[in-house]
Amino acid sequence: MSQTPIIYWFRNDLRLHDNPALVTALETGHPVIPVFIFEDLWNDSDFYLGFPRTGDKRKQFLAESLLNLQRNLKERGSNLLILKGDTKEIIPKLAKHFNALKIVAQKEAAWEEISIERKVAEKVQLDLIWGSMLYQPDQVDFPVEKSPFYYTKFKNKVLEHPFSPSPVSTPGKLFSPSDNSIPEGIETFNPDSLIISEQPVFKGGESEGLNRMENYFTERGPQHYGETRNQFQGHNFSSKLGSWLANGTLSPRLFFSRLKEEQEEHPEKKENIQPLLEQLIWRDYFRFLFLRYGRKLFTVKGLRKTEPSMYDDMEAFEKWKNAKTGQPLIDALMNELNETGFMSNRGRMLVSFYLSKEMQVNWQWGAAWFENRLIDYDVYCNYGNWAYQSGRGTDSRVNRKFNLQTQLKKFDPKGTFVEKWNPGHQNLQLEF
Repeated sequence: MSQTPIIYWFRNDLRLHDNPALVTALETGHPVIPVFIFEDLWNDSDFYLGFPRTGDKRKQFLAESLLNLQRNLKERGSNLLILKGDTKEIIPKLAKHFNALKIVAQKEAAWEEISIERKVAEKVQLDLIWGSMLYQPDQVDFPVEKSPFYYTKFKNKVLEHPFSPSPVSTPGKLFSPSDNSIPEGIETFNPDSLIISEQPVFKGGESEGLNRMENYFTERGPQHYGETRNQFQGHNFSSKLGSWLANGTLSPRLFFSRLKEEQEEHPEKKENIQPLLEQLIWRDYFRFLFLRYGRKLFTVKGLRKTEPSMYDDMEAFEKWKNAKTGQPLIDALMNELNETGFMSNRGRMLVSFYLSKEMQVNWQWGAAWFENRLIDYDVYCNYGNWAYQSGRGTDSRVNRKFNLQTQLKKFDPKGTFVEKWNPGHQNLQLEF
């Protein structure tokens, strides 16, 4: 084994199982120094909205994920250096300090992440490997700049491919003890400082994510997903695996493969399982949109040419954010989000519609609040879905609206969800 090390830069891939970029680094035969950097940008507060990009619950989930990864690495004779600061400055300093041959990391698709990649690559050799997608750009028969605008066409095109996203095995024997010294001027970070609750709704980490997935299959959750996916609450109504998928503590390719196996073993339940498989394809779809359109998904116009009928109305936004709109269902959903860091798929559709189309508030403000509150925040799904629901994305019906009374009758007919999260509400008559 060569003694010249490689630095492995962990990003949204905080796992050892099915991690193509990590496997690539290990298979070089060089000692691998695992590193994670708690990026300064994540603590930035919007100068106008006044809250940080990353809220306490997501920070705790990240901290738990890092501590679990560190333990798993130590079991294999390695370690995880957890640092804090400006990634594009820290990585080159580490490379010089360790005399590293190169940096290896998972490729990302959003503008800010790509910008950091480019800055790092200007100073050191950076090898980037796809790992968060089922159908990556080099495995499809269309270029990124011509990827389908609408989801259905994208889904049909990728499902035509014979490619099966078979998970890869991480060769543990290739880990070797790494140098834990830190160059002067770089700040280490202790994730324990972010643990604020001993009983979080979701506990971070690869071990927890794998356990949750196994329990979900054992309890036959995928077999009734098609029937329960639009509910607001209930046992296994949702897989609730989004948090681990978001920061890469669970491989989407592994989950996809398990769902395929479930369909083969239970063909009578195939139609119920298929919508969950397609949720993973939606993840890819949004990543391709980001690769195609870049920063447009962070502008108020989104992917549309016209200016939206939305305003920077802080008073209205505060009512929505703090569950004070007077609409029982919207306020219940926002209370759940603010208290737990979770909201159902149907709920996210409704609150984003309500803020952007009924209250006519800048949709980006809602996306920013979700970024702060959601434990399962994923830049691609969050901004892609917000643009979609607000008519600024790829919904062919840009003026799509929901009748909230109908939604209540259909998905909370006994009023148990609203009563739980918005007790004592006034059942206002809704006219839309």
